[in-house]
Parts: sequence; C-alpha cells; structure tokens
Amino acid sequence: MFLKQYVFGNAEVIYREVPVEGHEGKTTVGLAVYPKDARAAVEKLMMDSLVQVAFSGDEALIDYTEGVTMRNHNSTLLKLESQSSDMGGVCTLISDDAGNFYTHILRYHEESGVFSSRIVYQNLSDSPRTLERLDSVSLSGIGAPSTGSTEGFLLHRMTSAWSRECRLKTERFCDLGLDMSWARYGVKVEAWGQNGSMPNRGYFPFGAVEGGGYCLAVLLEAPYSWQLEVYKEKEGCALSGGLADYERGRWRKEILPGESFVTDEAFFTVKDTLTAACNSLVRFQDARLSVPASEESMPVLFNEYCTTWGCPSEENIRKILTAIAGLPIGYFVIDCGWYKPDDKGWCNAIGDWNESKLLFPAGIGRVAASIRNAGMVPGIWFEFENVGRDSEAFSREELLLHRDGHVITSKNRRFLDLRLPETDSYLTARMQNFLKENNFGYIKIDYNDTYGIGCDSDGEELGEGGREVAKESLAWLTKLKEAVPGLVIENCSSGGSRIEPKRMGMVSMCSFSDAHECNEIPLVAANVSRVIPARQSQIWAVLREGEPASRTIYSLTAAMMGRICLSGDVLHLTEERRELIRRGLAFYEEVKEIVRLGDIVSIDNTVEYYRAPAGRQIYLKSYKKRLLVLAHYLDCSEETVCAAGYRLIASYTDLRHTMSEDGLHIFGESYHGGAFLLERP
Repeated sequence: MFLKQYVFGNAEVIYREVPVEGHEGKTTVGLAVYPKDARAAVEKLMMDSLVQVAFSGDEALIDYTEGVTMRNHNSTLLKLESQSSDMGGVCTLISDDAGNFYTHILRYHEESGVFSSRIVYQNLSDSPRTLERLDSVSLSGIGAPSTGSTEGFLLHRMTSAWSRECRLKTERFCDLGLDMSWARYGVKVEAWGQNGSMPNRGYFPFGAVEGGGYCLAVLLEAPYSWQLEVYKEKEGCALSGGLADYERGRWRKEILPGESFVTDEAFFTVKDTLTAACNSLVRFQDARLSVPASEESMPVLFNEYCTTWGCPSEENIRKILTAIAGLPIGYFVIDCGWYKPDDKGWCNAIGDWNESKLLFPAGIGRVAASIRNAGMVPGIWFEFENVGRDSEAFSREELLLHRDGHVITSKNRRFLDLRLPETDSYLTARMQNFLKENNFGYIKIDYNDTYGIGCDSDGEELGEGGREVAKESLAWLTKLKEAVPGLVIENCSSGGSRIEPKRMGMVSMCSFSDAHECNEIPLVAANVSRVIPARQSQIWAVLREGEPASRTIYSLTAAMMGRICLSGDVLHLTEERRELIRRGLAFYEEVKEIVRLGDIVSIDNTVEYYRAPAGRQIYLKSYKKRLLVLAHYLDCSEETVCAAGYRLIASYTDLRHTMSEDGLHIFGESYHGGAFLLERP
C-alpha cells in the first residue's frame, strides 16, 4: 500500500493508504503529522481519509455517526492518482470511480513552521453533484507516537463573546468522553464552531490537541459559518475542520459537470507546547500581511468614540485636536454618529450615510483636512453591510437579505444583499466615493449583528447564500483599497467578532474587543494576542479626567500588547498627566520591535471571574536579547518574575520593584500595572 513520509522543518508529514475497517477491500488515503524526532509507529497509525467530503445521498461508513458527524461517508473511499512534492510542500490528486477528483494542496512556510491546507474539488462526471461537506483540513493518526494512545491528551479551544474574546479553554479528553469503549464500538465527536457572519462568536476558529510530547494546532480561515471537530473511533483520532456542513450550517452547493469548488485555507503546526504553536501561527499570519506604508511604524491612534460617545462634531473635534497636539499620534478616527439625523439617535440610523449638517456645517471634508493639517491621517467609521431601523434604507427591501422569502430582521438591523449590482452602486456612491471626496485615509468597518445561518440564494441552501454574501463582503475590502490607494482598514465587529484569519489577512488591524475602559482589558488583550499579530490588535486606552496616575499607567501598559488606541477625557489634561502619557508612549516606542516581532514566553493569569477580578496577570514577550514584562494587578501580591541573566534597562510603572540575579521582584498593588524592559547583556 502507498506510504510516503516527508520532513519539513521540525515536522514529519505522513501519507498512507489504509484499509477501511468493516469494508473489505476498501481503502483510502490518510494524512498525519508528527514531530520529526518522535519516531511515530507509522504502520500502526489509525488513519482515515485526508479528504472529508459528503454528497447528497451518501451513506455513512461507520456505525452510530448519523446525526453526530458527516465525517467518513462513502465518498471518502478514495484512491491515489498522483503525488508530487518539493521543498515547499506536497500536492496530492485522489479520486473515486464516479468522476470526483480532489487536489489536496499542502504548502509549508519555513519561516514560521506552519502548513497551509486546502482542497480543490472537480466534478468530472456527467451529472451534477451536490456537496454537503468539504473540509479544508483533516489530520488523523493522532496519538502518542509509540502507541497511538490518546490517554492524557488535552483539547485546547478559545471561547469568544462580546468583550470576552479568545479566552483559552482546556479540557482533558477523558472529561469530554473521548476514550474508547470496552468493545471498541461507538464514535465520539467533540465539535465546535458557529453559524453566521460573526465568526469569532462562541468560539474562535482554532483548536489544538496536546499530548504524547507534542501539540498539534489548527487555525481556519472562517469568513462565515465554520466547524472543527475531534473525532474518535476505536483507537483512531482525527482533527478536522472547515466550512460548516449541511447538518451544522445548512450548507449545500450544487457542482455542475466540469465545475469545481475550492475550500478556504486551514493552517496547522506541530510544536512542543501550545504557546509555541500559537507563536508560530501568529508569526505566519504576520508574515503574509501586505499593509500601507503608513502602518510599518505601528502609529498610535486616537479614536474619539469614548470622548464624544457617538456625537462627533466639527466643534468638538477641533477642541480634541488642540488638546492632543504634541502627542505622537498617527491616526485620528471619527467614530459613529457623524451621519446622525437631527431628530433621531445615531445607533439605529446607519445605512443612509448622509453627513450631519448640524454637526458638520461646513462639511466633514473640512474636518478631515484639519486632521491632516495636525499631522494625522483622518479616519471615519462605517457599518456598511447593515441598515438601521431609523434609516430610509431599512425599507428598501429589494436591496436586503431574505430568508424563506422574508426580510431578515434582527431587532433594529437588516442586512444589505451585497450580491446585487444595485447594492454595489449604492455603496459605491455612499461610502467609496465619500472616502475619496473627503480625503479620508482610514476606514473603521464595524459590524454589529449577524444574519445567522444564511439567506435565500438561487436554488441553493441557506448556508451557501450566507457564504456568498460573506465572500462579497471580503471583495469590498479589495474594492476600497483599489479606490483609495494607501487606505488603512480597521476590522471591527462589536469589537472582535470578525477577527478570523481570512479577513484579518486583508486589513491593517482589528479592534481587539469592545472592552473600552474596564479592568479586564489586559486579560482580553493577552488572550487575543495568542492568535492575532500584535501589530493588528488595536487596544483601547481610555483616559478619564481625575483618574489617578496608576489608572493611566494600567490602561497604557495593557494596550502595549498591541496597538495603542487613545480615547477619553483629553480636553482638560493637566501638564502632569500629559507628561505621564508622553512617557508611556515613549516607552511603547522603545519596545515596539518586541511587541511586533517577539514571541510570547508566557501568560500567567490567576484571574477567574473577569467582572469581579481578583488576582493578577504577568505577560512576557521576548525578541532577540530583550524581554518585555507587562504586569497587571487586581489585588495585592508579591512575586519574582523569573528573568535570571537579564538586567532592567527601562520601566513605565508606579509599582515598587527591584531587580536581582533571580529576576524582577514586583510588589503588586490593587488596580496597578507596569511595563518593564529587560535585556540580556
């Protein structure tokens, strides 16, 4: 039987033809990955198909899977046609006897140690075929290298909710029921994902299994409904994922003879630890970014939202510009409310995009010019995919998404059908031309509700309709960048509800969360940093009049995990407070290289309940010979940060601290923070 083993960096990739138990004479081709020094018992690996596909009318190959998983249907009985490889990866062509061909493309990215995976399906039969599942990646043969056992293995996921993005959740396989029964019967599946156009809601599209001396982590491009699952059957274990299938996401797509379908990409890596795996995945995402030249220095931002709370005007923006003059700020963003009707609030008036003549009597373009004259790039907020109940667009049902013939309405929001030429023309006039005419160089794209499981589409299921609209949403990012050269795009969605790798690969940065000024900001920021490049993670640092210096330091040092976004009460800054802010920004400038290029060493967080926080977080990030320590205390404690061999060269804190041969000793006080720069001689 076919067996090929390839070594890429520290990983061994194994392709093997395996018999399908219970189906005499039937085989398929599986894919496994191990550390190259693990000496995996290749001949004993329990593997199944590297292409997990299901068509309408398929039969299940395994008992007890109906209603649990669409994995291992009879369409996964595939044979190898050809395989080619080079230093950059492996391309595998496999097929069945019915004219279905699959090209499995595996690429290796040496700098980060990350693999990318995608499937190209071609219908070379004489009849239409209706896909109901096609995963981007499927890795099987998971277990301890010598025995294949998953005893003691862990599953790592990241739960996400509004202002609670990407919190790590670790569970033992045994607690999830992922162990074999006495008679080897029964399939066990632990599946997670989400339905709709907010892909970082419920869970971030990430999963990792750890045990047997290694950690295997998977990250999905997931602009729409997605799924991941750990599959256990007999001694076998697999991790797979991609677009949500028919049972989980109401997705079906008819593929006519001669047509093809290409999955989004999945990324995976095998490392010693979860932290090392996350660092590799972040490094890979950072390396593939292509951003405007203005982004290379990671400028600090000012966003006036937490200053005006949805009521920006020429008058108050001019006052803010005067107040922040002299601070090293690169972007000034006008947030929501600039379009507010005179007789209604801003929140439900999105969709018409007529600038307020009351708030901007001389036109918003004059304000944008004032921002440029102050040495900053002007930015503007849009939520262009949705319309609010108080807008005229809310009643233009011919432009809106429908489900089962009815307009999709979520409380006060409806959703534009981005597939329509009429919608394209509308948004070109109201948004794209507006940006050019007023000389904006930055757009913050918000998105504050989801159309859920899908929408009507010509002859297709709801899930395919939703996928089509998400595809058009991404296309708009390209249109805007082509129309406005050098445009900086911020991805925001109720904070961080759309921070998935595909969209993030097309923008400059994201809003890490809607945690504007709460105590848990450093906790959320640290969580997000495991999966999003730091130079893309824009973190609020909201300043409040009359707050103690310790609170200013706490806020600024929390934002040093990514991009600092200032806001808040800046109109009456004392010179003492201005100098404190200036010192914080100067320290940030000194450590930007570590923030952008460094690896996370550890995130030591003892806080359990974010809304009633008690404990502390110590965040360590290193680059070359330097170590950045960000400490945040929610109660009082003392400890030594292990940093033997380092010396303290700079700090931004009001915490008492000393440096010894053992490390950095911090005397933590409640609601205090600090940033410390250490260097190895």
